[in-house]
Amino acid sequence: MRYNKLLLLPLCAAMLASCANNAESYVQSADSVVMSSDLTAINSPSRKIIHTADMRCRVSDVYTAVDSLERMVNALDGLIAESQMENEITSSRSIRYKPDSQKTVRAYTTTAHLTLRVPLLYLDTVIRQVPKLATFIDSRTMQREDVTLQYLSNAMKNEAAGVAPPVVADKKKGGIKENPKQTAIAPKKIDTVIDRRIANLQILDNVNYATLRIDLYQAERTDIQVTADTDNASIVPFGTRIGLALADGWQFFKHILILWFTLWPLWLIVVIGWLIYTTHKKKKQPILKA
Repeated sequence: MRYNKLLLLPLCAAMLASCANNAESYVQSADSVVMSSDLTAINSPSRKIIHTADMRCRVSDVYTAVDSLERMVNALDGLIAESQMENEITSSRSIRYKPDSQKTVRAYTTTAHLTLRVPLLYLDTVIRQVPKLATFIDSRTMQREDVTLQYLSNAMKNEAAGVAPPVVADKKKGGIKENPKQTAIAPKKIDTVIDRRIANLQILDNVNYATLRIDLYQAERTDIQVTADTDNASIVPFGTRIGLALADGWQFFKHILILWFTLWPLWLIVVIGWLIYTTHKKKKQPILKA
């Protein structure tokens, strides 16, 4: 087991060195001004061409089409930069279905927006696949932007500023090596040089990976759902309302009766007052003699 670990150490070191060489080579390409002699030809492979495409089409099922495109892009070592799908409600109506429920009918359209990054080699493959999934193509636009001069401008400005690539190719041993002509960069130029290198790396990324923006939609569909009718469910039946009214009246009568007995001192005072009044009135009446 120990010997196996020892044998793995050189392999790991070689892999790390390879990754480092690839990274350095990638950064070095941002300052490269070496171009092919056929650059003057407009269709020269040496030109830096950015490919983009926009498509809008109708499909029978948006979800199935999106799933097929995403699987294909992943299989081609591409990148799904954006994938958005939503249902747009175009109309909605509710009708009474049963005494305690209602039926809601909604019309909707499913749409999806995809932004795909695919290797330039497979651009035509993806573009030809989209019409196979579509039932109607609204629009299709392809653009090719030549950024060769912009790329060369950044690289040549860095070269003119005395900035040599950090590494160069090693023709004897193969691979890359540190550039002996590399000079220190003045602090004031560091940001500018880095910005140009990053801009060129972004150009190379856009050249090597085409960008496709695809909008998908399907024919309008309906969604039918039966839900509880809260308005009708809250209505009390007539018989129940009569029973509740009688019960409420009986409760009201009991409250009055209780109130009547609660005020017994008042009634007692009234009775005593009335007795006194009638007695006093009888005494005042004159006695008639026969």
